[in-house]
Amino acid sequence: MPVTVTEAERASFLRCRRQWDFQAGMRQNLEPRNRPAAPDLDRAIRDALAVYYFPGMWDWDRRVRLPLVGQELDRALEGRALDAGKALLDRYVRWAPAVDRFAPVLVETDFEATVLDPDGAAVVTAGGEPVRYRGRIDLMAVDAHDAYWIVRHRVVDGDWPPTEQLLADDQALAACWAWEQFYLGMAITGTIYNELKPVPDDRRRPWSRLRAGRPWSALRAGRSRVRQHEPSGGGRSVPQHRRMYARAREPVRVMPVEQHAGPGFRRTWLRHHPDEVAAAGQRLARDVAEMARPDLAVYPEPSDQHCPACPYLAPCLALRAGTQPSLSEYRPRPPDGPREGRLGGRSWSLGRGAAPPKFRRGPAS
Repeated sequence: MPVTVTEAERASFLRCRRQWDFQAGMRQNLEPRNRPAAPDLDRAIRDALAVYYFPGMWDWDRRVRLPLVGQELDRALEGRALDAGKALLDRYVRWAPAVDRFAPVLVETDFEATVLDPDGAAVVTAGGEPVRYRGRIDLMAVDAHDAYWIVRHRVVDGDWPPTEQLLADDQALAACWAWEQFYLGMAITGTIYNELKPVPDDRRRPWSRLRAGRPWSALRAGRSRVRQHEPSGGGRSVPQHRRMYARAREPVRVMPVEQHAGPGFRRTWLRHHPDEVAAAGQRLARDVAEMARPDLAVYPEPSDQHCPACPYLAPCLALRAGTQPSLSEYRPRPPDGPREGRLGGRSWSLGRGAAPPKFRRGPAS
C-alpha cells in the first residue's frame, strides 16, 4: 500500500520535525479537535479565483460570472474580512483582463506522483511501501506558445517578497516535477506567481457585490494572442490537438524572469530549466527518504515566527519538559479525499458551458 506525503507535510518536516511528527500521515496523524477557524483571506481568495478562472465559465458574460465569484467569498468570510476580500477581488477583476496572457485549462486540481530516486527507482519505506507525493495546483494555464504554466495565487500582507525568494521556492519546483510524473508527456515551462495585496481602501470601503464594469485599462491590441472572455475564448481557443500533443514553441525572446506590478498586484513569470526541475525532484526524494527512516531523529526547532501559532505547542512543551504530553485535545486526522463541491475535484465536466452544480446541503460531519 503506497504511503502518501503531502506538500504541507514536507513543508512541516523542513520547518520543524516535532510538528511534522504530530501531524504527518506516516507518523501520529493528529489534528486539534476543536480549533476555532480564523478567517483565511488567502484561502478564500484562491477559492474565488478558482471560480473566476474556471474554464467552463471563461467565456460567460461577466455580469453572470462575477456574481458567482463573489458568492464563493460569501461562503468563506464574513464581516470586515468579507468586505476586504470583495474589495480586493473587485480591484483584481478590473486589473487582470489587461494582463492575462494565458488561458485557464484546470483549476484547483490535485496531483499525486511516485517519488523516484536518482536512479529512477521508487523511494520506499522500511516496510517496502512506495512513497507518493501529493499536492494541488491553483491553476494550470497555457500561453500563446503552447507552453504550460502552473499559476500560484498568493495574498501578500506587507511588502512584496524579494524576487530571489520566489526563485528559491522549492515547493513550486517540486510541483512542476510531480505534475510531469503525474501527467506523462506534459512539460511544465515554469511558474507564474499571481500576488495580490490588500490596500488601506480595501479595509475601509465595503462592497456589496463584485462589479462587472470595464477593466481599468482596455486590452492592448495584439498584446495577448490567447483570446480572453469571449465566445470560444480561454483554454478552448487553443485547439485540442495543440494543447495535448504539440511541443511548446519558444518565443523569439526568452526572458527567464518577467515581472509586472499593478495597483496592489504583482505577477511574476519564472521559467524553469528542465535540469532545475529534475534537481528539485532529487531533493524531494532525499527529503522523503529521510522522512521514511525508521530511526529518524525527531526534535523541535523553536522559532518566534512559527511556535506561537503552532497547534501542537502544548504537547511539544510537555515533551521538552520531560513529561508525558496529554493528547486528549487531538484526534486522528480524517482522510484527505475529494471534497464535494470543490472545483478541481473532478466530480463534473470542465468542458464548454460547464458550471459547478449545486449540491444538496446536509448536516455537517
